[in-house]
Amino acid sequence: MKTIYAKAYEGRVALEEKELPSPGKGEVLLKAKYSAMSPGTEKGLLVGAIVPLPTSIGYAMVGEVMECGEEVYDLKVGDHVVTTGEHAQYLIMPELNCTKCPEGVDLKQAAFWNLGHTGVYALRRSNLQMGEPCAVLGQGFVGAITAQCARIAGAVPVIVTDLDDTRLEAAKAMGVDLAINSRTDPKGLEKAVEELGRDLPVIFEATGARGPLMQAAELIGERGRLVMISQVHGEAMPPIDDPIMQKGASLIGTYVNSKPFKLKRADLLIEGAWPPVMGRSLNRYANADCWTSDEDIQVFLNLIKYGKLDITPLISHEFQYTEIPKAYDKYVWNMDPSLTGGLISWIEE
Repeated sequence: MKTIYAKAYEGRVALEEKELPSPGKGEVLLKAKYSAMSPGTEKGLLVGAIVPLPTSIGYAMVGEVMECGEEVYDLKVGDHVVTTGEHAQYLIMPELNCTKCPEGVDLKQAAFWNLGHTGVYALRRSNLQMGEPCAVLGQGFVGAITAQCARIAGAVPVIVTDLDDTRLEAAKAMGVDLAINSRTDPKGLEKAVEELGRDLPVIFEATGARGPLMQAAELIGERGRLVMISQVHGEAMPPIDDPIMQKGASLIGTYVNSKPFKLKRADLLIEGAWPPVMGRSLNRYANADCWTSDEDIQVFLNLIKYGKLDITPLISHEFQYTEIPKAYDKYVWNMDPSLTGGLISWIEE
């Protein structure tokens, strides 16, 4: 069969067509419902900073299983899944690279799972405790999700900063306690911390710039946790080592691929005779001593399903897949600041 997909060349994106094989062993054929676009990673792809050009683009897709290859055990035709698939109408993916969506979850919100579980991981790495105040610097999609995870985990208060009032309004609509525009009120965060009567035990840096790290290092409390979420290329690191050292604070990285994506366990079984024998199948490992990406993705999806999290204020734009070339030119290549989360629909109108 053939599929339409998005392909990036230097500075532009085109819709092209290619042949797809049947799903092989351990693979499924997916029909796309929605995929997500965000300016940071997508701009990196367009300029060839991540992989050589030309390349397919996209990394967050929700789709329906249309066909299963041999040795697919956990998925069936009709299931909805999220995966790191490209922007494409149909795609073949390994079952291991798919996470099943819970019944009834909003698929539009589910399309942003990749950014969502990044925020979940940042929260886990921070070891934030119920009742601790925290600040999230930057309210792009990942920063906004991180603030919501902190709110759900019981942080009091949750303070956010950004340079854009629209993003700050979205943060307030989702329930943060204090939203500060660092451009119009550059001392606002310092004043908020002073009013707390204590230093901040947890600060998340998600601005996509290196300058705010210095402010974070100065405001973090003794033995606090400064969590780096954003990746920045070509900017020098500010001199944060002295305040971090003097306070005994921790600088924590949160690259989401630094943990296992999915774990399967082999188990010994007693099958009517002694000694125990090794079971033939590998089973899902799901325990809180090791939160894999797959488990965190399911947490993100369940937070949406059960009404604990509503990220619709972050979905700033919605496009039909036929609009992809124009959307990438305007909102990604030219870095239109109005784009927080872009949703691409693959459902025929």
